[in-house]
Amino acid sequence: MAYRFSNYKTLAAVYRLGTDYLIRHQTGDCQDVLVMTPHGGKIENPASAIVEEIAGHDYSLYAFEGNLSADNLFELHIPSEQFDEPLALGLAAKARLVVAIHGRQDYGDGETIWMGGRDTTSRQTIGAALVEAGFKVDDEPPKFRGRDASNICNRGKQGQGVQLEIPSALRKTFFAQPDVQARFVTAIRWAIDVLTSPKAQDEMEGEPPR
Repeated sequence: MAYRFSNYKTLAAVYRLGTDYLIRHQTGDCQDVLVMTPHGGKIENPASAIVEEIAGHDYSLYAFEGNLSADNLFELHIPSEQFDEPLALGLAAKARLVVAIHGRQDYGDGETIWMGGRDTTSRQTIGAALVEAGFKVDDEPPKFRGRDASNICNRGKQGQGVQLEIPSALRKTFFAQPDVQARFVTAIRWAIDVLTSPKAQDEMEGEPPR
């Protein structure tokens, strides 16, 4: 799908921050972790709510949120490989682990979470936690693999991160059954805790981007 804008500067020249789109952020107790969505609000709902729940008060948070009355996906979706909003880049640069939450169309599969990003270790740890919690994941999805170095999830200190693409049907389930979304959030928070333990950080130190 083609989107209207390919970078933040051109979008900001047309639309108004605080009215047409919002930027929410917090610096968490652990700045080594950034939980973010470049497509929050009405763009890929409920990505913003998921990010907020995963981050809590523990991790840094960033959400770029569409707030138009219609056509948010076309008008306000900057592709992840071109997402260059300055605050997002700054928060990512401080983090060892960036976890980006996205929504995708079902493409014939409304259950499976597509795992992307260049951080193989973190991607597989999060994926395993989700499987343990009862979700389906694909670590080699047919689309949206998030391997490009310029993808916002890979703009952290290590040059690698994690991208989760949640299908539309599963996101509708989250709305209808909040306990399912809570289980999703709990699994990811558990995996982040594992990944940010001192032992895990020592093992990942200096690991080359994939």
